[in-house]
Amino acid sequence: MLIGAPALAVALAPLVGAHLVRTRAIPKIEERIGRRVTVGDVAVRWGRVELRDLAVDGAGGPAPLVLPRATVRFGMAPLFAGRVVLDEIDLDRPRVVVVRGESGDDNISSILEKLRAQRSSAPSGGSGGGAPGELRVHGGTVTVDDDEWGSISIGALDLAARRDGPGQATLGDVQVRLAAGPSALAAKVVASFNARAARLDGLPSLAVSGGAVTFWKQFTLTGVEGGIAPDPEDPARALIDLHGGYGNVDRVLWSASGWLRPGERQGRLSLRANRFDLGQLAPILVGTPVIDPELAEIDARLDLVFHGDPKDPKHLHDAVDFDGRAHLSGLSVFSPLLGPNPVRHLGFAASGRGRLEPSARTLHLETAEFDYRGVHAVATADAEHLGKKPSFAARLTVSPVPCQTALEAIPEELIPALQGFKLKGTFKTDLHAAIDLGDLDQGVELGGAVGIDGCKVAEAPAAADAERLTGSFEQAVEVEAGEWVTFIVGPENPDWVPYDQISPHIINSIMTTEDSTFMRHHGFIPSEFRSALKANLEKGYFRLGASSITMQMVKNVLLSREKTLSRKLQELFLTWYVEHNLTKERILEIYFNVIEFGPRIYGIGRAAHHYFGKPASAITPREAAWFSSILPNPKKRYVHYCKGAPDTKWENYLNRILKRMHERGRLTDEEYDRAINSKLSFDRAEATPERECLEMVKRITAPPPDKPQAHATDEDEP
Repeated sequence: MLIGAPALAVALAPLVGAHLVRTRAIPKIEERIGRRVTVGDVAVRWGRVELRDLAVDGAGGPAPLVLPRATVRFGMAPLFAGRVVLDEIDLDRPRVVVVRGESGDDNISSILEKLRAQRSSAPSGGSGGGAPGELRVHGGTVTVDDDEWGSISIGALDLAARRDGPGQATLGDVQVRLAAGPSALAAKVVASFNARAARLDGLPSLAVSGGAVTFWKQFTLTGVEGGIAPDPEDPARALIDLHGGYGNVDRVLWSASGWLRPGERQGRLSLRANRFDLGQLAPILVGTPVIDPELAEIDARLDLVFHGDPKDPKHLHDAVDFDGRAHLSGLSVFSPLLGPNPVRHLGFAASGRGRLEPSARTLHLETAEFDYRGVHAVATADAEHLGKKPSFAARLTVSPVPCQTALEAIPEELIPALQGFKLKGTFKTDLHAAIDLGDLDQGVELGGAVGIDGCKVAEAPAAADAERLTGSFEQAVEVEAGEWVTFIVGPENPDWVPYDQISPHIINSIMTTEDSTFMRHHGFIPSEFRSALKANLEKGYFRLGASSITMQMVKNVLLSREKTLSRKLQELFLTWYVEHNLTKERILEIYFNVIEFGPRIYGIGRAAHHYFGKPASAITPREAAWFSSILPNPKKRYVHYCKGAPDTKWENYLNRILKRMHERGRLTDEEYDRAINSKLSFDRAEATPERECLEMVKRITAPPPDKPQAHATDEDEP
């Protein structure tokens, strides 16, 4: 192939041979692949040609082949008869880099198109007569990056192949990453095969050691060992027999068996994890919420069916059907995000089935079913454009179940304030959501209903009983870390303000900024859930909630202010309960008499006197807008009072609140004009020196030493 037609001259005259390699053989290769080929040195010896520093031009991308040294050995006897017979080709440390896709670095597509065109115009048949008797590769590397299906990297490649007979390829440090997400690696893969006329004769056998497969970030199969070998009864089918563990744990915890028919891109794979305790995964559970892992047991199975169409060379319709089951019992977890106490004795049974289409980058979850403490839930989902900005659509239904069963399904550690509630009625749920991460402005939808309205409270614990909230009660608040004060919420408190003595401007202002539909909803603001979800997705973390006035009252009066899942679950239930047992006016009355309006300032009566030296009934629209503006961070925003007056930026913020009140019919034209043309004036009777006041604000708003600074948000800016 590299020797050219005048083989006899090459054999007898090395100098002429080298010249012919450069002027005849290399140009023929260039013509065939449509790329420039450079060679550093050509040495021709008796029966051998040695090339050094050969490289194929990358056409704007990386060089697809860089070859430090290639040695070609050929038979002398056939040469004298006018035929070139290649005995051996040795390639030393070849580096192959393939880039295919829409980027300007694509270095292979034009070569493949040219070769395909040549094959289509060539006569049919061929016996591989031009192939060498033996091909060897020593210490090669391969990197492939394909926009359509993913990437592959081989850190070390050694190959010994014959034109006819057995061969073997040893691949080291293999890494594969599919565009759809899953990835795999192996310390070593040994492929054994047979060749006939330089073509693969049957399926190869693969032996894998030190392998790992990552389906998603938190789920990796490791220690993969075993192999894939031809089926003795069906040579076109490969049998799979693999086993391994999880997360680098040195134990066999799962097995995989099945078959593949590569020519048809068909196959079946069954993954089995027989029951084992999570204590065997202790090394990889360090730093996770799981505690006492040896008390938890799990078993699972996953069946995969691969579908492909041999007539579809681009694999556009390839798909993987999946069907799996899992069972977990005895799990205990602890995380400050869940609540202050460990959650124990968790367990569930789950099953699911669906289809993944890698080329289309879509996932269809036909159904996923969960059984947990007597509650049966079913989820369906579809995901498209899998990658950086996918879109999702999902639905969750909970089959009708007694309300008490649904309540008791929630671990006691997560809802301590709800212990003692007795419910009657039937609970069910039907929720749906759609999220397009590529278009959050239009691509966030939430809908459906949580069927708690089918429930009624038959009995409530004394601490949370709504009856207690119909009269005077004692309220405890933590004014600073470890320092608590209590006060009466009722007429016995001199700062108490009945609902009918609260300025309507205060009520209208707070409703404008905090909960505009308070008088119409039943404790929850559906539209705000969508807005909060959109904002959280845009920021990349969950910070903003969707709290109604009722939810804020429940949080302040019946629960703590900790930001945990435990508090939120209890808050949702108690909000529903309070809304069904107290009037809207009573909820507002409690809310305004317990809410914090500044350092050690609780209730609107105390706040009205502190800031403006007047009763709550006499508060003007602009003063009411001030109270709205300092929520939800009244301690931090107290700096305006420290300085004697709000700055221009904050006055403009008050104007925007007043404008919204006017637009919503909560201020007359006359009231709005008078308010918008005024400035806020604080009563300074209780003021402390500015420096002392600012230092106090800095001290009480600083995060605890053991708590990291929260994500920066714009919640403290107007």
